This record gives sequence, C-alpha cells and structure tokens, in this order.
Amino acid sequence: MKFLVIGETCSDRFCYGTANRLCPEAPAPVFIPENGINNLGMASNVHSNLVAIDNETHKDIPHKNQIDLFTNQSMGHKTRYIDSISNQMFLRVDTDSYKHCGTLPENIEEYDAVVVSDYNKGFLKDSDLVEIARRAKLSFLDTKKQFNVDWADYFTFVKINEKEYLENGWKHRAENVIVTKAEKGCSYKDQDFELKNPSEIRDVSGAGDTFLAAFSYGFTSTQNIKTAIIFAQDCCQKVIRKKGVSTV
Repeated sequence: MKFLVIGETCSDRFCYGTANRLCPEAPAPVFIPENGINNLGMASNVHSNLVAIDNETHKDIPHKNQIDLFTNQSMGHKTRYIDSISNQMFLRVDTDSYKHCGTLPENIEEYDAVVVSDYNKGFLKDSDLVEIARRAKLSFLDTKKQFNVDWADYFTFVKINEKEYLENGWKHRAENVIVTKAEKGCSYKDQDFELKNPSEIRDVSGAGDTFLAAFSYGFTSTQNIKTAIIFAQDCCQKVIRKKGVSTV
C-alpha cells in the first residue's frame, strides 16, 4: 500500500519541571525546568504513527508500505510547561510560521490513501481540500475548519473531535463523519464505540493524530469501518499512557 500524509508540521516541545512558589512581582507561579521532550507534531505525528503501525504490522517483512509526507518547510513550535509530578500544564507558548502549500503533489492518484491533517493554519485552503478529496482513491481528513459542503462530502471519512463537531457546523453532517469523544470513545452515524479497557490518561496530546493514522491504516487494509475504529481506539489507548506527543 502507498500512503500520503498532507498537512502542517510543528515542533512539539514539552518542558517538565516544578512550581513550588509564586512570583513576587505578579500572581504567577515560578517554574523551574528539569527536563524536556521534543517531537514532531501535527501532520508529522500522523506520519510517524503510520510508520510505527506499519513497522509493527510488518516487522518480519523487509519491504514495508510506502508512507510519504507533504508538509510545510518553515516550522511552527508549540512549547508546553508542565508540572513533572501532576502532569498539569501551566502554559503553552505557540510560535506559528505557516505559508500556503502552493501546488499539491502531482501524483495524488497513485496513492492508495491520502491522509489530511489540517490544523487550519493556512497551509491548506478550501480549494486544496476539494482537489485532494476528488483526486484521491481513499481520503481521510481531520480538520479544524468550519464545515464546508464544497469538500466535506467528498472525503471518504472525516474525523472530528466532539467540541469541533458541535461548534464548527458539523452537527447535522453524519454520513462520513467519525466523532471522537476522548475517554467516551467515538461515534459513527448512530453507533457508539466505547473504549474496551479505559486506561489511565497520562497525556492526550497527539491522540487525535494517532486515531487518524490508525483508522486510515485500518480501513485501507480491511475496508471494514468497525474493525478500523476499534483498531484506532486500541492504538490511542497506548499513546495516552505516555508523556508528550508519542507514537504507537
């Protein structure tokens, strides 16, 4: 199989430390950094999860599936300051630097599946989503954009978290929409998929990327929606037990 991931990439930085006193100049905690984790996030995290899933699925096969990435050249950064004991986040600092992608890859039709991770930072326009969905054999989308009939119905599946589903105009569009609901699982059309073994949540950062990657891989491999959803949920339960943005 051949996969293409399209979307914005950022650097995800997690700075862990302690905050045991308040600043004398203002009612704010004094944060003392101890250690950190750096990962590539957003579309690159989707790509990394696809590669990890493929490696695990075909660990005894030397020639694995082709998984490519089309993303921005100038990278944004997300830096989170987190208490190392409670895992409570104090602050997130974002520095965004995104430009429009320009021309989409000419060979979209050659891929078995195109996975779009659209954080609505300006890398992809509505017209790009229309083109991707119409050209791809199978297309999977996770977007922060408002619902737009010009492209929404053309994707094979759209994955939306519950908050965006309710706030961004998706509520009455359910034919191809999977709604993820954190610890409550997810829903597709009129069916709810609860987590089989709700696990301790260490960090939910990047869990949506993992779901998108795993569902896309599962459905492309099996053509079975239920099997793909269960597989995606199982993968998510693995990553939320880990600190930071992580892969399966």
